[in-house]
Amino acid sequence: MIGRELKGILAELGITQADFSRLICVTSRAITLWISGERPVPGPVESYLRLLHSLPFTSRQIEINRAREGRSGMRDGMFAITFQGQQSVGVGVLIFENGRIYGSDEAGVQYDGMYEYDERTGLANVTIKVTFPPNVIAVFGISNPYEWAIDVTASFNPNQSSGALTVKTSIGKLINAQYRFLRSLPEAA
Repeated sequence: MIGRELKGILAELGITQADFSRLICVTSRAITLWISGERPVPGPVESYLRLLHSLPFTSRQIEINRAREGRSGMRDGMFAITFQGQQSVGVGVLIFENGRIYGSDEAGVQYDGMYEYDERTGLANVTIKVTFPPNVIAVFGISNPYEWAIDVTASFNPNQSSGALTVKTSIGKLINAQYRFLRSLPEAA
């Protein structure tokens, strides 16, 4: 399949590039590269389009509407987090994107993890590896002369613009935190 065929099928199905990117969990930029011919259309994408095209109209519309509404109630984007421990406070930025989390804070601490959105509860269950640079004092008072890491978990409602949460650490320390939604992620780069 070449780019203009992809463009034609999307037009025939009435699907925008943004909707299609959500359907197949890729960026809109990937769709643009396929349509322009800069990258080949992957075989699984061709197979999915054939399957989608073969569905009865109502089934196809259900799938397309699901993409337009979002796959879940999870709001991906940038979140600010302010946390406080016994020793100090900190501020960081976390990016939530398609089940992944990454970010950093003002002390150079790195956050890498994942989340699962629970449709039933409306909460995002978060697991993050927090990596501290050498000699950085964590908000709970620990510092090491080498890079070190802990795991943290929390649950929060990502569809609220702000709120409180309790972060549990793998070393048994609890951290009180506040989160605030900053912005959505761009559709295309």
